[in-house]
Amino acid sequence: MEQGVVFRFSPRPNRAHEILWRPWGVEAFEAARQERKPLLLSLSAVWCHWCHVMDETTYSDPQVIAAVNQHFIPVRVDNDTRPDINLRYNMGGWPSTAFLTVAGEVITGSTYVPVEQMRPLLEQVRAYYAEHADELETQVSDVDTVAPADKPLDPTPAPLEAVDQALRQEFDRAYGGVGSTTKFPQPEVWELALARFVHEGQGWAAGMAVRTMDAMAGSALHDAAAGGFFRYSTTREWTVPHFEKMLEDNARLASLYLHGYQVMGDELYRDVAQRTLNWARTALQQPAGFFGGSQDADEAYYRLNPAERQNRPAPYVDPTAYAGPNGLMVSALLLASAVIDDRWRAEGLTALEALFTELYEPEQGLAHDDRERSMVNWLADLTSVGHACLDAHLLTGDPEHLARAESLVALMERDLADGNHPGYFDRPAADELGRLAIRQKPLAANAEAAHLLFRLGRTTERPDLVTRARGLLGAFAEVASRFGLFGASWGMAYTALNAPALDGVVVTDDDPHAVLPYRRALYQLYSLNTTLTAMDIMAPEAEAAGYDEEIAPALYLCRATVCSPPIQNPAEVGNAFRTLLTPAPPGGPTLVT
Repeated sequence: MEQGVVFRFSPRPNRAHEILWRPWGVEAFEAARQERKPLLLSLSAVWCHWCHVMDETTYSDPQVIAAVNQHFIPVRVDNDTRPDINLRYNMGGWPSTAFLTVAGEVITGSTYVPVEQMRPLLEQVRAYYAEHADELETQVSDVDTVAPADKPLDPTPAPLEAVDQALRQEFDRAYGGVGSTTKFPQPEVWELALARFVHEGQGWAAGMAVRTMDAMAGSALHDAAAGGFFRYSTTREWTVPHFEKMLEDNARLASLYLHGYQVMGDELYRDVAQRTLNWARTALQQPAGFFGGSQDADEAYYRLNPAERQNRPAPYVDPTAYAGPNGLMVSALLLASAVIDDRWRAEGLTALEALFTELYEPEQGLAHDDRERSMVNWLADLTSVGHACLDAHLLTGDPEHLARAESLVALMERDLADGNHPGYFDRPAADELGRLAIRQKPLAANAEAAHLLFRLGRTTERPDLVTRARGLLGAFAEVASRFGLFGASWGMAYTALNAPALDGVVVTDDDPHAVLPYRRALYQLYSLNTTLTAMDIMAPEAEAAGYDEEIAPALYLCRATVCSPPIQNPAEVGNAFRTLLTPAPPGGPTLVT
């Protein structure tokens, strides 16, 4: 076993550890080549119910254990620590069971395999490989990858139309959500629906979002006893959930309900968000300040009433710090500090500091997790944590957060940029085993990268970054049009890039603390394109801009081409913003009094 890799099995009794598992790596592939054996790849997850069942049954069967150890090179991969492998080898869910050649190509595969099917399957694969080993060693399959345009383009709203069409076709008008069987929360879809309502007046989109958010909040998907949301529902009516709780899902859902509260003013959404964050703090937060990745699916526990739960240990929590999901949670906490209670600000900033303390090295970059640390500079991590840094900078004004965001974008350019074509690869070119040699450009992560470049460009007044963001979105527009609802992340980035700019300047009179209430007040507003600058009233730039030195501290707020009078009371920022929502007349800047 490679140093630092510890396999995780079901917490209940099982014999899966008797299989001679190896980590993904050169040693496993070399052993397969020398011994002329196929590899058995098991993609598992610590939170996955059926992974546990497979450990307790299939991988605990003596005949299976013997056959795997004798005729295969068994490789076990944790989905959470190696999402790059999962992206290329997932067979449609977890667990994924894939039989590979020594070149890393799939011979056959499935998801959960019960013991009565695994026994003959092992023999069939063994016999087939023994007969065809020579030809299989050089066979390379055609892996479908996302291919953006070969040059930057100006983005068009066509992918939004594709999302609209898919949403109208798949929306469940009776119970909310999309689809008629298994239902996932899909917060990205409803975030886009809210944004379309605010910035384009799409009332039908808001109606679907509200119907879904109300349904989920009042359903079994939402843990009414402890807070937080389960991963998905096995029924159309949201009545029978799969009971794992994921940090990433709950961070996205907390932000969704906070945005819903900002847009709709419904206190239910604020309460749901707060209960979700309370659950994350109680169940997942680790001593260092960051959050663990998940809480296990314990069906018997979650079917108990609150009083009965107190007499049983809570389900297992994975304490591993995963960079991307923690970045999402930091953003949710910082938003909550403005929208709900300022006490959440310290929680979010502490978690962000812990991420950089535990996972970041200036030269190497951002580790994906603090357990195996086998992957650095995963695109989804860099973008999520980058957005969290910009959120922290907007809320606090601390230049360190901005510098960190810039460093993460620099790593993105250094390790992931395609020097010849638009788009960022999901991972650095570090591990060429099997399908990892095929570097992919995921749509959602590239959309987030474009959004990050845009925000950084606006914050630092760098038009070149804004131009790159638009070109990147344009290059992925055709791909996004083919992805239906899975193009929602692209749609969200496009909407942000085209949202009216909300720019604030706070002038102060030697009191830097006077800026913070204005920052919090500005953060309370639902806006996808916000910047805030602070300057001393006696600074040359303040004089050049014509700010009145008799009026300080004050916020000067502009939305697109319409500006408010100076605001000297942070409590009045919301009213000034609502006044600015009046459509701007044609021509130059206008002062709204």
